Amino acid sequence: MSYIVFARKYRPKTFDEIIGQTHITATLRNAIAQDRVAHAYIFSGPRGVGKTTTARILAKSLNCAKPKGPEPCNSCPSCNEITDGTSLDILEIDGASNRGIDEIRNLRDNVRFAPSKGKFKVYIIDEVHMLTEPAFNALLKTLEEPPPHTIFIFATTQAYKIPPTILSRCQRFDFKRISTKEIFGSLKAIAKDERLSVKDDVLMLISKYADGGMRDAQVILDQIISFTEGKADTADVLKILGGVDEEMLFGLAGCIEKRDASGALGMIDRLIDDGRDPFQVVSGLIEHFRNISVTRISEKPDLLIEAGPDKIKRYRDQGQNFTIEDILYILYTLSNTIDLMRKSNMARIPLEIALVKLTRRGPGIRISDIMERIGRLEEKLGCARPMAADQPHQPKEIRTPPARAEQAPVQEREKKQERRPENPPPSPGHAVAIDEILSYWNGVIDYIKSRKISVASYLQEGYPVAVEGRTLSVGFPKECQFHKEVLESPENRRLIEEALKYVLNNDLKISLTLAEPSQGRDRAHNGERSTDDGEGGGAPSGDGPKRGVDPIIETALEIFGGEVSEPRPNKGRAR
Repeated sequence: MSYIVFARKYRPKTFDEIIGQTHITATLRNAIAQDRVAHAYIFSGPRGVGKTTTARILAKSLNCAKPKGPEPCNSCPSCNEITDGTSLDILEIDGASNRGIDEIRNLRDNVRFAPSKGKFKVYIIDEVHMLTEPAFNALLKTLEEPPPHTIFIFATTQAYKIPPTILSRCQRFDFKRISTKEIFGSLKAIAKDERLSVKDDVLMLISKYADGGMRDAQVILDQIISFTEGKADTADVLKILGGVDEEMLFGLAGCIEKRDASGALGMIDRLIDDGRDPFQVVSGLIEHFRNISVTRISEKPDLLIEAGPDKIKRYRDQGQNFTIEDILYILYTLSNTIDLMRKSNMARIPLEIALVKLTRRGPGIRISDIMERIGRLEEKLGCARPMAADQPHQPKEIRTPPARAEQAPVQEREKKQERRPENPPPSPGHAVAIDEILSYWNGVIDYIKSRKISVASYLQEGYPVAVEGRTLSVGFPKECQFHKEVLESPENRRLIEEALKYVLNNDLKISLTLAEPSQGRDRAHNGERSTDDGEGGGAPSGDGPKRGVDPIIETALEIFGGEVSEPRPNKGRAR
């Protein structure tokens, strides 16, 4: 007798033998026991999970001469013919190769004939989604009102491609992927029955690579046994499947941890030379860092990671060197790498680029650290956090100090903060002079910046010109006419007037004009007072802040450890 592969030899013959689909087998058994079998079914789900097998068992149960309740006996002539594929009453049709309207017309003409031996004539159409639209239309009437002796079973991996008119006429059963543990248990039973010398870690590795398909797992086991003559280890499995050894994955993760780009590229070179698939390398790394993240987050990682206690401990130890933000960044980069590899003919290059990127990345910063730094920055600038949308508006308790004080070096301001009293704003109702407005102009800009940055940016191009009664004129150069027009909108005007009232403690209306540059513009932009501070207009000297650098930027640079650098000249620009 010729050899029978595992996928055929160990194919389930009863509903009880079907693994991982109890929600379907229980329904079908009850339907048979209660004589409530429908005339049309759709079995949808991934490949190798038992769709066609379940259809055959259902056909056996309906035509069995000696049924054992809802289960077939698998010994009568009808059951044996269905098992051997020779039954005239069970017609299995490949929808991919018989997808035209002519084939469906022939099927429709044969439906009216009674079964030759059994009780029912069962049509099993595999990959039914491959039928053409005219073929589906030709099937509609027959499917809605079939002869009482006819049952249709449609199997598909892509149920969304089936027209709704067909779906509405059938009972649909969605098959799910079989769990790794269930596949492992089935493979272990096969190995015991075949007297194979296969370790559990080999069977577990095969179960993972099967990706929920029992048939795929059985085919892989059959192939590996043929390769190793019955004695397989994990190295043999990885060689057959093109996978990556776990030690290599731990090594690559170690290179990412140590920022060792050279070592990572060397390991990739060895893997490629050994014939490993770059896709498998990336997939292995994604699963590896996923397991690391589980050990960092879950209190019971053994329930989420299909590995032994020793390996879970290795994941946990290596995970101590990565923050959650690091792991998320690594997983995001590797996921994007798979997309790049699919678009490229050279899958190795995106893999190497990803590893160089991961090994040369900067240290990850936790969100809590960023929020803490922002809090310190707000405290030094004297501004409060933005209020939530559902909180009522409340006036700030701390007013922006005069602009000249903001221009002092940060270190000097901190030393003098306790002994230097805050310069109070003008009293309400008094006439405001242009010099006072110039002194507080940076405070006005800062207030607007905390509300709407774009308005503050446009207003910085202007400068206070004069005060006439209760109206402040702000001038703009002719080249900034667009800025002036934007600020003239009612909403932006209200914001500017609100800032003037808040900072100057006085109600002023705003008037925007086009004017030539003046000394007032320079003083407003440099944050100087109108009083004569000596030669140079009070510009700071020595190691004080640079002219033109916003004080907010200065404080941010101090807190975050940055520096202001001059832009590099564009050497490639044509002269």
